[in-house]
Amino acid sequence: MMLLPVVILLFGGASVAEGFQATPAVTARTSLYLRPRQSSCLFVSSEEDEATSALTQQQPTENTSTEPVQRPRIENQRRSNNEPSPLDLMRAMGTSPRRVFLSVLTSTFIAFAANFFGVTSNLLSTLPESFAEKTGLDQFYPRGDYKRVTVRGDVGQGKCSFVIPKDWVADTSLALAQAQRRAKVLDYSMKPDQMGVLPDAAYGPPGKTDRQGLSNRETNVSVIINGVKDFTLKGTLGSDPKAAAEILLSNKFGPRRPTTLISSFEEIRGENNIPIYQFEYTVDRGDRAPPLHAISVIAGSVAGDAFVTLTVVSLDRAWTGQADDSLRQIAKSFKLV
Repeated sequence: MMLLPVVILLFGGASVAEGFQATPAVTARTSLYLRPRQSSCLFVSSEEDEATSALTQQQPTENTSTEPVQRPRIENQRRSNNEPSPLDLMRAMGTSPRRVFLSVLTSTFIAFAANFFGVTSNLLSTLPESFAEKTGLDQFYPRGDYKRVTVRGDVGQGKCSFVIPKDWVADTSLALAQAQRRAKVLDYSMKPDQMGVLPDAAYGPPGKTDRQGLSNRETNVSVIINGVKDFTLKGTLGSDPKAAAEILLSNKFGPRRPTTLISSFEEIRGENNIPIYQFEYTVDRGDRAPPLHAISVIAGSVAGDAFVTLTVVSLDRAWTGQADDSLRQIAKSFKLV
């Protein structure tokens, strides 16, 4: 019986001893297992520190001066001063960028349509004359000092265009006479010779005198379009412009007063290359009135069914300076279209 406690003591003591020794062994193993991780972490952190310090030493320091970096402070100043933005101002006025844009666009269109301060005329002056004529804008807005008019007769294809000073207007008395003629056509008691010849269109300066001193009574431009058959300029009037002018200025066709031919020539005008005769002359009205000075341009339609005549007339003494240039420009611009 005494041997059993000894055996238990021996075996129990050994197991207890082993138990006490197991914990250090496990701890030792655990320590041995964790130490590489601790050492690796320490090694990595030390490498990062060394790499960071090495990069810091290698890279030169920038902006080491004491001056701070200048940055825009517009927004900060606005925020500090509580200044409203443009959008805030538009909202306060009850508008928006879209409304502002439409208002500017509409105002610009109205200014161009109304020729405000001559802006449209100045724009047309910078464009080629052929472009302004094709678009027809020079018939509504003056191009420089002139505007274009187009006249079409009642018969045939006699359609012509020419320019007149921008302040000239249509002759209202001619419109009244044309209306009276249409009314008298119904009166069969009247003879055709009593009706006379009325121009198809006439223009002149407004009022008594214009800014160039031209009289409305003595200064005008008129167009007469006669319907004819098989008319050719050279075939009907001859190939000599001077001879044709003498025929037209004779007492049979021209004025009933003495005329003096100054010059005559032939020229090709228009897109259809239509020949025209132009001649310049004076009309002596005797002691009752001062003499007149006129330029006439004649042409025949391409179809040969119209004979067109344009005449620019004014007092002989008025054909000087700027007035002379304006009157000659009217005759120079005439052409069939």
